Order: sequence, then C-alpha cells, then structure tokens
Amino acid sequence: MPQPPGVQTGPPLPGELLADLLALVGEINGVLDPDELLPAIARKLRRIVDYRILDIFLTDAEGFLAPAHVEGVVTPARSRFRVRVGEGVVGAAAATREPVFVPDVSQDPRYISFFPGVVAELAMPLVSKDRLVGVLNIEGPAASPFTPAARTALQVLAGHLAVAIENATLYRETRWYTGLLATLHEIGKETASILDLDELLRRLAEIVKRVIDYETFGILLLDEERGELVLRKAVNFGPAPERSRLPVTEGLCGAAVRSREAVLVGDVSKDPRYVRLVPETRSELVVPLLHKDRVVGVFDLESPALDRFTERDVEVLTPLASQVAGAIENARLYARIRKDEERLSRELRIAREIQHALFPEGSPAGAGWEASAHFRPARELAGDLYDFYDMGGGLLGVATGDVAGKGVPAALYAAFASGTIRSRAFERRPPADLMQRVNRTLRRRGIEGLFCTLAYALFDFQERSLRVANSGLPHPFHYRAGERRAEALDVSGLPLGTFDGASYDELAAELGRGDVVVFYTDGFVEARRGSEEYGPERLRRGLETHAALPARDLGEKLLEDLEGFLGEGAPADDVTLIVIKVL
Repeated sequence: MPQPPGVQTGPPLPGELLADLLALVGEINGVLDPDELLPAIARKLRRIVDYRILDIFLTDAEGFLAPAHVEGVVTPARSRFRVRVGEGVVGAAAATREPVFVPDVSQDPRYISFFPGVVAELAMPLVSKDRLVGVLNIEGPAASPFTPAARTALQVLAGHLAVAIENATLYRETRWYTGLLATLHEIGKETASILDLDELLRRLAEIVKRVIDYETFGILLLDEERGELVLRKAVNFGPAPERSRLPVTEGLCGAAVRSREAVLVGDVSKDPRYVRLVPETRSELVVPLLHKDRVVGVFDLESPALDRFTERDVEVLTPLASQVAGAIENARLYARIRKDEERLSRELRIAREIQHALFPEGSPAGAGWEASAHFRPARELAGDLYDFYDMGGGLLGVATGDVAGKGVPAALYAAFASGTIRSRAFERRPPADLMQRVNRTLRRRGIEGLFCTLAYALFDFQERSLRVANSGLPHPFHYRAGERRAEALDVSGLPLGTFDGASYDELAAELGRGDVVVFYTDGFVEARRGSEEYGPERLRRGLETHAALPARDLGEKLLEDLEGFLGEGAPADDVTLIVIKVL
C-alpha cells in the first residue's frame, strides 16, 4: 500500500536523528523524579529502536546490577534477577564499559535466556564521570531494528542517560533527607505536646507510617517489675494477638531490649530467636525506645516479604525512637500525677525534680559575655521558667517567663511552654516572630485559665546588638556602662495563650563593653513587706550600684538586697532573675 506523501518510510536521516537525539536529551534532563525518569526513558527510546524488551539495570550497594525498570514483560522473576559484573551480556558490558551487541543470541554462550522469541540483544553501559551507573539492555525478535545508526544514537545517548539518572537519584536523596529532617523536627514538637499516653501511642502508629510504609506495626512497652514487654498498640496484627506479653528473654523484641540496639532480620525462619506471633511474617525490624540509656519499650515492624527492611530504616527509626521514648516518659509521668492524687506529696517531689531537670544545668558563657540565672521557687512546683539557647557564632537566645497560676497546672503549663519555646528558638527566628508562633501553639493546646508572660531576647555579641520582645513580663533593665545608668526596655505585648492572632513589637538596642541586661519575673519586684512593695526602682538602683561585678556576683547581690528588704518574710511568688553581661 503506498504511503501518504511526506511520511518517511526508511530509517531517519542523520540530520533528523541528531535533532531527535537533542530533543530526547532535553526531555530526559527535565525529569528529576527517578520513578518518572526510568519509564520516560523506556518510552522515548522506542523512537530510536523498536524493541520488545527493555531493562534498565542499576548498580546496588553490593556491586550487583539489579533491574530498576523493566519494559515489555511483567514477571516477578525478571524484576528480582540480579547480574554480577562479567556475567551474561549485561555483565560483559558492565565489565568492559563498552557496548555489546549480539545479533543472534543463540550463537553467544554469554546469553542468559528468560523468554522465548528473543533473537538480538544490545547492552549499553551507562557511565558518568568514570563511574558505572548501570546498563541499558534492549532485546528484540530480530536484529534488523538495531541498525548501525540506532546503535550509534544509543551510544551517544547513554552518557546523557547516566547523568540524568545520577541527577535524579541525587535529587531524590536530597529531597528524602530534607523531608526526613523536617518530619523528625515536626514529630519532636508534636509528640512533646501530647501528655495522654493512649493518645500518644495512637498518634505514634500514624507518625511512624509517615517515615516507613510498614505492613504490620506494634509498640511494646517494658513492664520492668515483671520483666515483660506489653503490646500496647498494634496495627494489622490481626483481630486478637495470641500473646500480648512477651518476656524480655524471648524473641527478637527481647533481644533488642537486652542489647539496647536495633535488631534487623531479613528472614525470620533462619533466626532461632524469632517467636511466631504473626504467621505471615517473613522479615522483622525491632528498634528499642531508649530514654537516658534506659529501655522504655520497642517498635516492632514485621512484613510478609523477605528482606523488607533495610539499614536506612534503622537510621530513620533510631532518632525517632529516642524522641518517642522521652514523650512516652512524659506522658507516663502526667498520667501518674493525675491518677495518684492520694500520693500528691510524693508526686510533687518527683515533678519538682523533673522540672528542675528541664532548667539549664548551668549558666552559659562565651567570648565577650557571661550569663547568670537565679531561681527561688515559692512552692514545691513553680510557674516561672527560664532558658538559654546558645546558637554559636555569638548568638544567644534568653527566655524568662511566668505562668499565671500555681501548683501542678502551672508547672505543667510552664514545662509545655518551655518546650514550645525551645523548639522554635533554635530556628533563629526574630523575637517578635517567635512570640507569635509560640502564642499560636499555646492557643491550639490552650488550657482554660492558664497563660504565660514572657520576655524573649536574641543577643548578637559579635554585632554587639540586642533584640527583645515582651508579652507582659516586667520590663527588663539595660545598664549602659558608658552612661553609668540603667533604663527599662519599654516593649510590651499580650500574654501568650490568651488571644488568637496576637502580634508583638520588637525593640532593638546596641550593647557596649560592660553593659548589663537584667530580666526578672514579677515575683521579684512585687515582693512585699507589710504594705510596702519592693518595686522596680529598688532593682534599678541596685543594678547601677553593683554593675561592675561579674554576672553571678551581681545576681547574688541583687537577691541579697531583696532578702534584706523582706527580713524574716519570704516572697509570695516565684522569683527568677537572669543577668547577661557584656565583657
């Protein structure tokens, strides 16, 4: 039958082929997702050679060539087939890094037969910067489509394909790691704010699914008294697991508890430690939940597929497990406080120890500056909070706060607020922006009747500058050594956790050698002796009098003056004083 006018009946002319190659290179380089790139390559190569079967083999971590994409056939055996370098036609191309064309595979002993009807095979090595990326393998029922022009075109294209595959792989890895870090950061903030253990465990099943697409998942918590792991959350373990308790001396879960290390088993039938709880299980990964070197429990992931989990999964779950262990311990503590009201005194002592553990262990110091913190709680549990965030490079964040209320509610709210502030501070956000974000979080997790006043400052000691925002705390004092006087940093705002959409002002100040900045809660200046209040003016005069002292000595001197004012009395409220001095 005659062809329509203008239709090319033979192979494309060299000029047309060159133009087609340039277009192909542009199209392929525009695809950055490996899951889209490999099928796109397979489709576009039909414009050069009309193949029957196409495989794109990529090198794996063990040096084998494994099919990353197969076109033309659908068979599990083909997708699992791995080739050693030097084995078969594909391995020969990988070994020599030269194209291997076999016009009649029946005459070549290297040919590995998978499907009947294959006559010709072309294996094209994919090399980028002298590194073997993989092999492009094309098979057909005849040698005629593999014309010299087609083979030359594929050889020219192979280098571009190798670079495109490497770029796409790097893009995916970068995107994966960036996403993982962001996910772990968000998970840390999310789990820290959940104080109900059952809700936390339910959320954890969803959270782990975000980083590893498991089939079967369980959270087992350690019952230290009985030496058993207790299954507290199960996903796809079946309607009723036969055993909800497992001695720590048994199974892969017990092995992870005893070793305090992850246990990865690609084939559980070959591991004598395995305890058969889910009949379909073929591979298993167990990661211990460690809090301060103590095992809290384990993550248990199981799969009906062999070698389902990898070392990368271990790398992902290990830091997550550490975050989760802390969140579980916090949730357990909160549950005990609510449940055991008859043992309130003992629980209050425990809570106070934990609260003090949340405060900085010491005051930081750096090149050209020193800090000092002074805290006097009025009761066993305090509503005041303070923290330092040494970000390096001369940057120091300082938070000083006071939660409205007393006792356990105020202390828990202070701990929650402190954790929220810390999670934001290291993002190096400006003080006013940090205040807005913390306020939004506290409003979402709001507790009726509780709010927080806070002063947050960001010092840049290299630039000798200070930025501060305030949400209702008494105005900090800035002593200027050059003028030998102290003045209040007059910046105000609404207490955190009171109103949605609150915005905050920010004040900037320059710092000089010998300058001192003092933050304090209202328990300091509102302390009373009879009807007389200590007041901010006394504090200002004391600061001006003793400003030449080191930060710690200055703070102690100011507290001595307060105690001298009170005499035998004691402050009715918590007292917190933070001193920052520029050297």
